[in-house]
Amino acid sequence: MSPISHSALRVIALGLIAGYVDAVGYVELHGIFSAAMTGNSTSFGVSLAEGEWPRIATIGTVLGLFFLGALAASILRRSLRAYRHEWLWIAALLVLAQILHWLHPANSGSKTEILLLTVAMAMQGEVLSRFSGISVQTIVVTNNIIKFADNIAAFLWKLKAGKPAFSLAAALPGLGWTSCIAGAFLSVPMRHATSGFFLLPVPLLIALCFLSPDEPENS
Repeated sequence: MSPISHSALRVIALGLIAGYVDAVGYVELHGIFSAAMTGNSTSFGVSLAEGEWPRIATIGTVLGLFFLGALAASILRRSLRAYRHEWLWIAALLVLAQILHWLHPANSGSKTEILLLTVAMAMQGEVLSRFSGISVQTIVVTNNIIKFADNIAAFLWKLKAGKPAFSLAAALPGLGWTSCIAGAFLSVPMRHATSGFFLLPVPLLIALCFLSPDEPENS
């Protein structure tokens, strides 16, 4: 398999994980994201202006943990032999969240397990954001949408000049975007089908760790 094909598979897998985890956190925290800190930062500012102190505390905790998770991930990545091993740490956080979820009585929950998801998403965003030399952020899709639109515009411009060429590399931002949507979609039936819905991304993370090449792609 070519390096760009490896990158496409990793973008799809990580996009699915991010969309899935973010959607679970969004539902459990009633409109607060586990990965999309742009939306949380906006909500935090609005809540500050309106004096909604319980919501301010919740969103502020999520933002703070996301920052600390990214900081810890950066330090951890520098101490590991290969950045991909950090995906096992993310998997461990999801397993811990699932254990906490099972320890609660039926139809009840704790914000602690969702906050663990926030740390996991911060780690994912910090571990890998370049694929085959192309910048693709798997936990925040806004920039991916813009890049994908620009790549399509470039393709149409070349098509006008009689030089059509839309490569798999140009599709990576779009794959990150659509796989995030697919992951969020998948979270709904999984939450209804099983109490172990936190564990769904774990096999993907383990596969990413052991099936991915070792070359560092962050810069």
